[in-house]
Amino acid sequence: MHADNLLHRVESAVMPAMKTLFVGLASFTVISLCPSWLLAAERITAAYTSIAAAYAPFWVAKDKGIFDKYNFDARLIYMRGTVPTLAALANSELDFVQSGASPFIPFAAKGGDVVLLGCLANKVIDYVLVAHPSITRIEQLRGKPIGISRVGDQTHHYIREILKRSGISLKEVRLVQTGLQPERVAALRQGLTLASILNRPNNLPLEQEGYKRLLDIEDLKLPAGVRCLITTRKIMKAKPAMVDNFVMAWLESVRYILTQKRETKQVIAKYTRNTDDVHLEEAWNTLATQTEIPPYASVSQLQGQANMMAEDQPDLARFDAKVMVDNSVIKKLEDSGWTKKLFR
Repeated sequence: MHADNLLHRVESAVMPAMKTLFVGLASFTVISLCPSWLLAAERITAAYTSIAAAYAPFWVAKDKGIFDKYNFDARLIYMRGTVPTLAALANSELDFVQSGASPFIPFAAKGGDVVLLGCLANKVIDYVLVAHPSITRIEQLRGKPIGISRVGDQTHHYIREILKRSGISLKEVRLVQTGLQPERVAALRQGLTLASILNRPNNLPLEQEGYKRLLDIEDLKLPAGVRCLITTRKIMKAKPAMVDNFVMAWLESVRYILTQKRETKQVIAKYTRNTDDVHLEEAWNTLATQTEIPPYASVSQLQGQANMMAEDQPDLARFDAKVMVDNSVIKKLEDSGWTKKLFR
């Protein structure tokens, strides 16, 4: 009887603890086996700054589930112009931007928090100089109106360099600030300008109408940070794992673009609202043939770009491009073998 009472007391004391242990183990097992899609996705906002195929890595990552794979609830937004993009980045309204580096150089030179995590190219690519059918040589642009986005932006700098290499100064032409690419195309068709600089394949409809391609700008080998992934050091410090994962998603999207041509062209068609297969083929080719892997941001090329800009922005003469570059995530992925495995 005493033994039975003792056993009953032991069971009364031990069993609740054992039940708690089993419940705890069961809960741990459920959490351990829980797929990532059941965990709360990390909300991020990413911006692209032009409706051009160069920005396809964000589009593909969104539409093909790559952001989902890395547990991102990604909101993509199109931001027209440098000023609103810089303001949104500075106010922590954006987590990432894909853009050329040049609009961000003056901001960084003034102490602004902006950093390049990597660039898919380190020279000026994608752009072509297109002119009215009556103009067949760059030298004929003297005295003519040329369309740019706005004074001080990258189209302004690129036009200046193109003209300089043909012995023409900006004083010998008339620059017209027509706006972004759709507006520059419209200005050409309306005769408001006789030449302009456009991203491929935006030039192709004009060329089919008889406009002349005077130059592919990559032939000039102008230094630049192009198709760059941009964030802030504040975000890198606060959310290093998130930044690592986003870079991985970005690179996996690039890999998808390089290997899934048909599907990529469909995504480009959706975002550019262009279903012409000739144009889409040209768009895909610019991505497939002009992408540097691993996509390090070149400090020396960025410095060259800043020096080029300093010709009309003297404050940039003392700019040190190193303050704007952080290749640490790209290097970590390369050193680990992850990038090589992805792109093998």
